[in-house]
Amino acid sequence: MSNDVFAATAAHIRNPRCDFSLGIFGAIAEFMRDPAETVDLLEELDTIALVTSRGGLRIHNHPQAVLVDYQMPSRHAERRIPARAVCLPTISAGRAGRNVLTEVGTDADALREDDRDAVLFDLGIGLGSVEACIRTKDPDLMAILRAGEGRPVFDDPGLMPALVAHGPHRVFISALARIEVFSPIPPPDGRSPDGPHTHVLPRLLAHQRTHAANVQSPRAGSRASPSTLLQVGSGWDS
Repeated sequence: MSNDVFAATAAHIRNPRCDFSLGIFGAIAEFMRDPAETVDLLEELDTIALVTSRGGLRIHNHPQAVLVDYQMPSRHAERRIPARAVCLPTISAGRAGRNVLTEVGTDADALREDDRDAVLFDLGIGLGSVEACIRTKDPDLMAILRAGEGRPVFDDPGLMPALVAHGPHRVFISALARIEVFSPIPPPDGRSPDGPHTHVLPRLLAHQRTHAANVQSPRAGSRASPSTLLQVGSGWDS
């Protein structure tokens, strides 16, 4: 990011009124916090991170990042809140782009030191700009995940129920940011918990889109063609 873009995004991270999302159309991690919630704020020269008991967020300063201001689309006027997308050129946004379940290794970049010996498994969502991962130390869950390696994650009907039962951390990673979610995964008939949570929806992933069609992004061919890697929502001081 330019210094101005990084400073603006870091200011949103410090603001408890702002929510964040990271992902693609059909697979997304969301981070939010309560104003009274205990937080650890970690600031370095080119990164800023925020961690609570329910999840965490880290952003990196990237020289090619740009901000796109827009309004959250909704049929309900009260939900059309201001938002920002932090975008990169597609060529700079690339990640591994795995399309099968893959063991990545221990998570040396975890936000909390205690999680850095846990093992990451990339779910293989198939689009190149974001890696949607599971992180666990549970030997039983690791055995289940390793048994499914090398296949599309939705081909194994027993895998998602196992993830719900074990409730591992979810870790979404892009070239710009990382969101970690520590809260349990709700059952299919449940509701997302308050605070940080994730959504992985095969029906929407099938569209192979980086973002929803009604969310603004820079024009294709511009300095930052549409790889929207971090979105900032809710109110902020202008």
